[in-house]
Amino acid sequence: MSRPKAVVFIDNNMPLTLTLRAAYAQDQGYLTFLVSPEFEEHVLALIDNFVVNKREGIPLYTRRYATQDFDRTTLQNILAEIEQEADIAGMITGNGPFCKDGLVCAHVAALAAERGLPSQGEAALYLANNKYLMRDKFRATGVNTIDFGLALDEASAAAEANRIGYPVLMKPINGVASHLIMKCNSAEEVVANFRHAMEKLPGSTFQSFYEGAHSFPNAQGELVHFDPMRCLLLEQYIPGREVAVEVLITEDRYIPLVVQDKAVLTEDGRSVYEDLLITPPVRFTEEECRELEACAVAAAQAIGLKNSIAHIELRYGENGLGPQVLEINSRIGGGFTHEVLRSIVDVDYVSTYVELMTGTYQAKAHYERKNDPHGFFILFAPHAGFYESIEGLDELKAMPGVISTMQPFPVGSQISGDEEEVFLLMAWMKVDNYEHLLSTYQKAKEIIKFKITPNETSVQA
Repeated sequence: MSRPKAVVFIDNNMPLTLTLRAAYAQDQGYLTFLVSPEFEEHVLALIDNFVVNKREGIPLYTRRYATQDFDRTTLQNILAEIEQEADIAGMITGNGPFCKDGLVCAHVAALAAERGLPSQGEAALYLANNKYLMRDKFRATGVNTIDFGLALDEASAAAEANRIGYPVLMKPINGVASHLIMKCNSAEEVVANFRHAMEKLPGSTFQSFYEGAHSFPNAQGELVHFDPMRCLLLEQYIPGREVAVEVLITEDRYIPLVVQDKAVLTEDGRSVYEDLLITPPVRFTEEECRELEACAVAAAQAIGLKNSIAHIELRYGENGLGPQVLEINSRIGGGFTHEVLRSIVDVDYVSTYVELMTGTYQAKAHYERKNDPHGFFILFAPHAGFYESIEGLDELKAMPGVISTMQPFPVGSQISGDEEEVFLLMAWMKVDNYEHLLSTYQKAKEIIKFKITPNETSVQA
């Protein structure tokens, strides 16, 4: 009698994002196992509701392993237990960011590779999650990317900024959600912002990410130690139009799927907000789009990423500078990017992820793109605090073209938002044109009212 096959889901940060993938794997006949921290009460309620209403009460996971430890030995021991009852066919992580035990997604990739299973690539994931190593690899392989440096203290921060030239951006080397992206116009501002970051990284929303001290060789083979709590990335600021390219990556193919035009983007003092994205792009020629796609593919190839839908951010520089890679993410873009893929190129990210990681995905020879304009916009938390209420939602939902809305944080939540992106409301639309999307976004900003009681330390907008 053949043994059952299993898909193991591992995530140390947002296991809720694995729900649909686990359901799909279960529907394909796999046993499903989850390794994650214990669910918070509201997350457990969401999953229980999903099981009751969408899964006929059938539990989503064969077994859940609750743990706060994500070192490779702990994960190996859990996998050994699972392997007593099933053959592991695939291992999937949501984000698997840095934590006290290292880079979890890289641990998962290494453990998958040991078993001969598909993976995204251990080394590639270090490069994708450490922005300094990423740029170092881009530079070594000739990928168009902005100048950069590493700030280890105030003196090196000022020296590197002076070398790069102003304005310069300073940010955590493994930051997410545009946390603490600080634009500096002088050495004095660099020093002041470096001090601010050293005070704010401990105790921040993403403190657990910054606890992931690690060593990894640079492009020259020299081992470099990084303490994300004590160093920052400096990078050249270039004006220009920004996009995100979603690239489907198999074992041997790199396929640009869509280009999302970040048509409205707000640069705040200590964060960057991607307010509105539209596909197909409205500010780029066909030739420029092909240049951006080629640059995105070169970036993914440079770091060696495999078996992914990568979210690659680029800026088309002014004055002939052309496409420059800002960063590569080893996962799908946020917001309604999953709906963009479904609507524009008929790609379902849920089944694609599971099939990539179980070695069953069959890539098409060609992915046809539709020209129907779609887009989404995001309303962000103006500051941290207690999220008390939202008004105007029904009026927004009734507007022409609005397909659906999403609220990542329920009313009654304590939210961050002082120095990072916090999505409070997203709207997904099929639009007549860019003006239709923009006018709806502008109207939404007028009618949607969030009531957030600020924390004592909140930065007021």
